[in-house]
Amino acid sequence: MDDINKYKLVVISGEDDEDGLVRYFGEISEYQYHLACLKDYLYTYYNDLAKQIGADDIRSSEEIIIYLNALGNIVYLTSPGYGLLFIPKEVSDKQIDSLYKLFASFPKTAIYIDYNLVRKHGKILAEEIINADDNLENTELLDRFFSSKPYIKKRVR
Repeated sequence: MDDINKYKLVVISGEDDEDGLVRYFGEISEYQYHLACLKDYLYTYYNDLAKQIGADDIRSSEEIIIYLNALGNIVYLTSPGYGLLFIPKEVSDKQIDSLYKLFASFPKTAIYIDYNLVRKHGKILAEEIINADDNLENTELLDRFFSSKPYIKKRVR
């Protein structure tokens, strides 16, 4: 695994042909903001979608992340001292395995989980937000999250 601290984001693919594939993207030295990195990621891996939604005009990271989640991707944004994890409602076993391996690969970090982004009243909101817990290791936070959401362990088609 790459050093997560060198990148702005990590995406764990949920697409059938790349299920569980971990992509590190946006070297810290190249990007100051997550939004610019997310736009480039979208253009790199989903160019047609990026053009269709007018990615250049998007003004918040969540606007792009909601599309990536809708495609089944897990998105992790790195920041100094903490991370933001965006998990869609449906994830596969391979994605969960990759997520555990990723989280086990770096030191204990304050991680905040936004579960199932949805559009409500003109805003993008998480169905649930799990705050970081100083008493838990990275993978223990995942254990707590997945034990409360057992129905997301299998992709429903």
